[in-house]
Amino acid sequence: MNESSFSHIRHRFASLKSNQAFYGAPVGILQLERKRGCPFIRPFVPGDVNNASTWSVPVRYKTVPGLSVDRILGPNAEELTSVVVEAAAELVREGAQLITSNCGFAMRYQEALCATLDVPVLLSSLLLAPFLERMLPAGKALGIITANSRSLTPDLLESAGLPAGSNRVVVAGLEDAPSFAAAFLSASGDLDVDAVERETVDAAVALIKRRPDVGMLLLECADLPPFAAAVQRAIGIPIFDFTSLIEFSVRGLIRTPFHGIL
Repeated sequence: MNESSFSHIRHRFASLKSNQAFYGAPVGILQLERKRGCPFIRPFVPGDVNNASTWSVPVRYKTVPGLSVDRILGPNAEELTSVVVEAAAELVREGAQLITSNCGFAMRYQEALCATLDVPVLLSSLLLAPFLERMLPAGKALGIITANSRSLTPDLLESAGLPAGSNRVVVAGLEDAPSFAAAFLSASGDLDVDAVERETVDAAVALIKRRPDVGMLLLECADLPPFAAAVQRAIGIPIFDFTSLIEFSVRGLIRTPFHGIL
């Protein structure tokens, strides 16, 4: 590398760590622990947060020990805060320049990680909710499709920045959708991609019928982005999800020059 090329990228070195183990993968993704010994085939398809080909830049994954679907949806999820913090800190030591996760309910750990780490933290797609809600015209509402509506409590929505008791937010859950629940909640069946897509689209259509004032839709679950295009074809409104949040942040982290015509 000659001096001129070195000086061109020298400013990027400010974000690197002296003991950094890996380079070129700026996004660190915390993963839930999957059920061990599960006999069913449940791949992460392109578009899923857990599929590395989803992203415009390389990513690194790290499983959080003990943080299962049941645990993060349950009442005692905060008991694992220190374990989540340590897993995130390890990703940062390895070279991650921002930290996210593969579950919207990781919003529970957002404050703790922000207080501990020295890189941006965007653990949940729910962080988009107040931004989207503020974008909506008067008389319009934000719809949220979540993996489990019973676990998406008002206090969790408030922790993401939504105003308490807002009538501009309406939630629908997939916990009773058989194919989705079998693949992603209970690990009791193979992933049927077509069936999960139908269930997600059906949930969105039903939500619009219940609340015709919904003007934007947020998909909370990290497994739902593969079905965003089908949902949009069915209901015809803007759709946002985990990929919207993470790619937005990546574009701020790694800016490139504009090229055009004067």
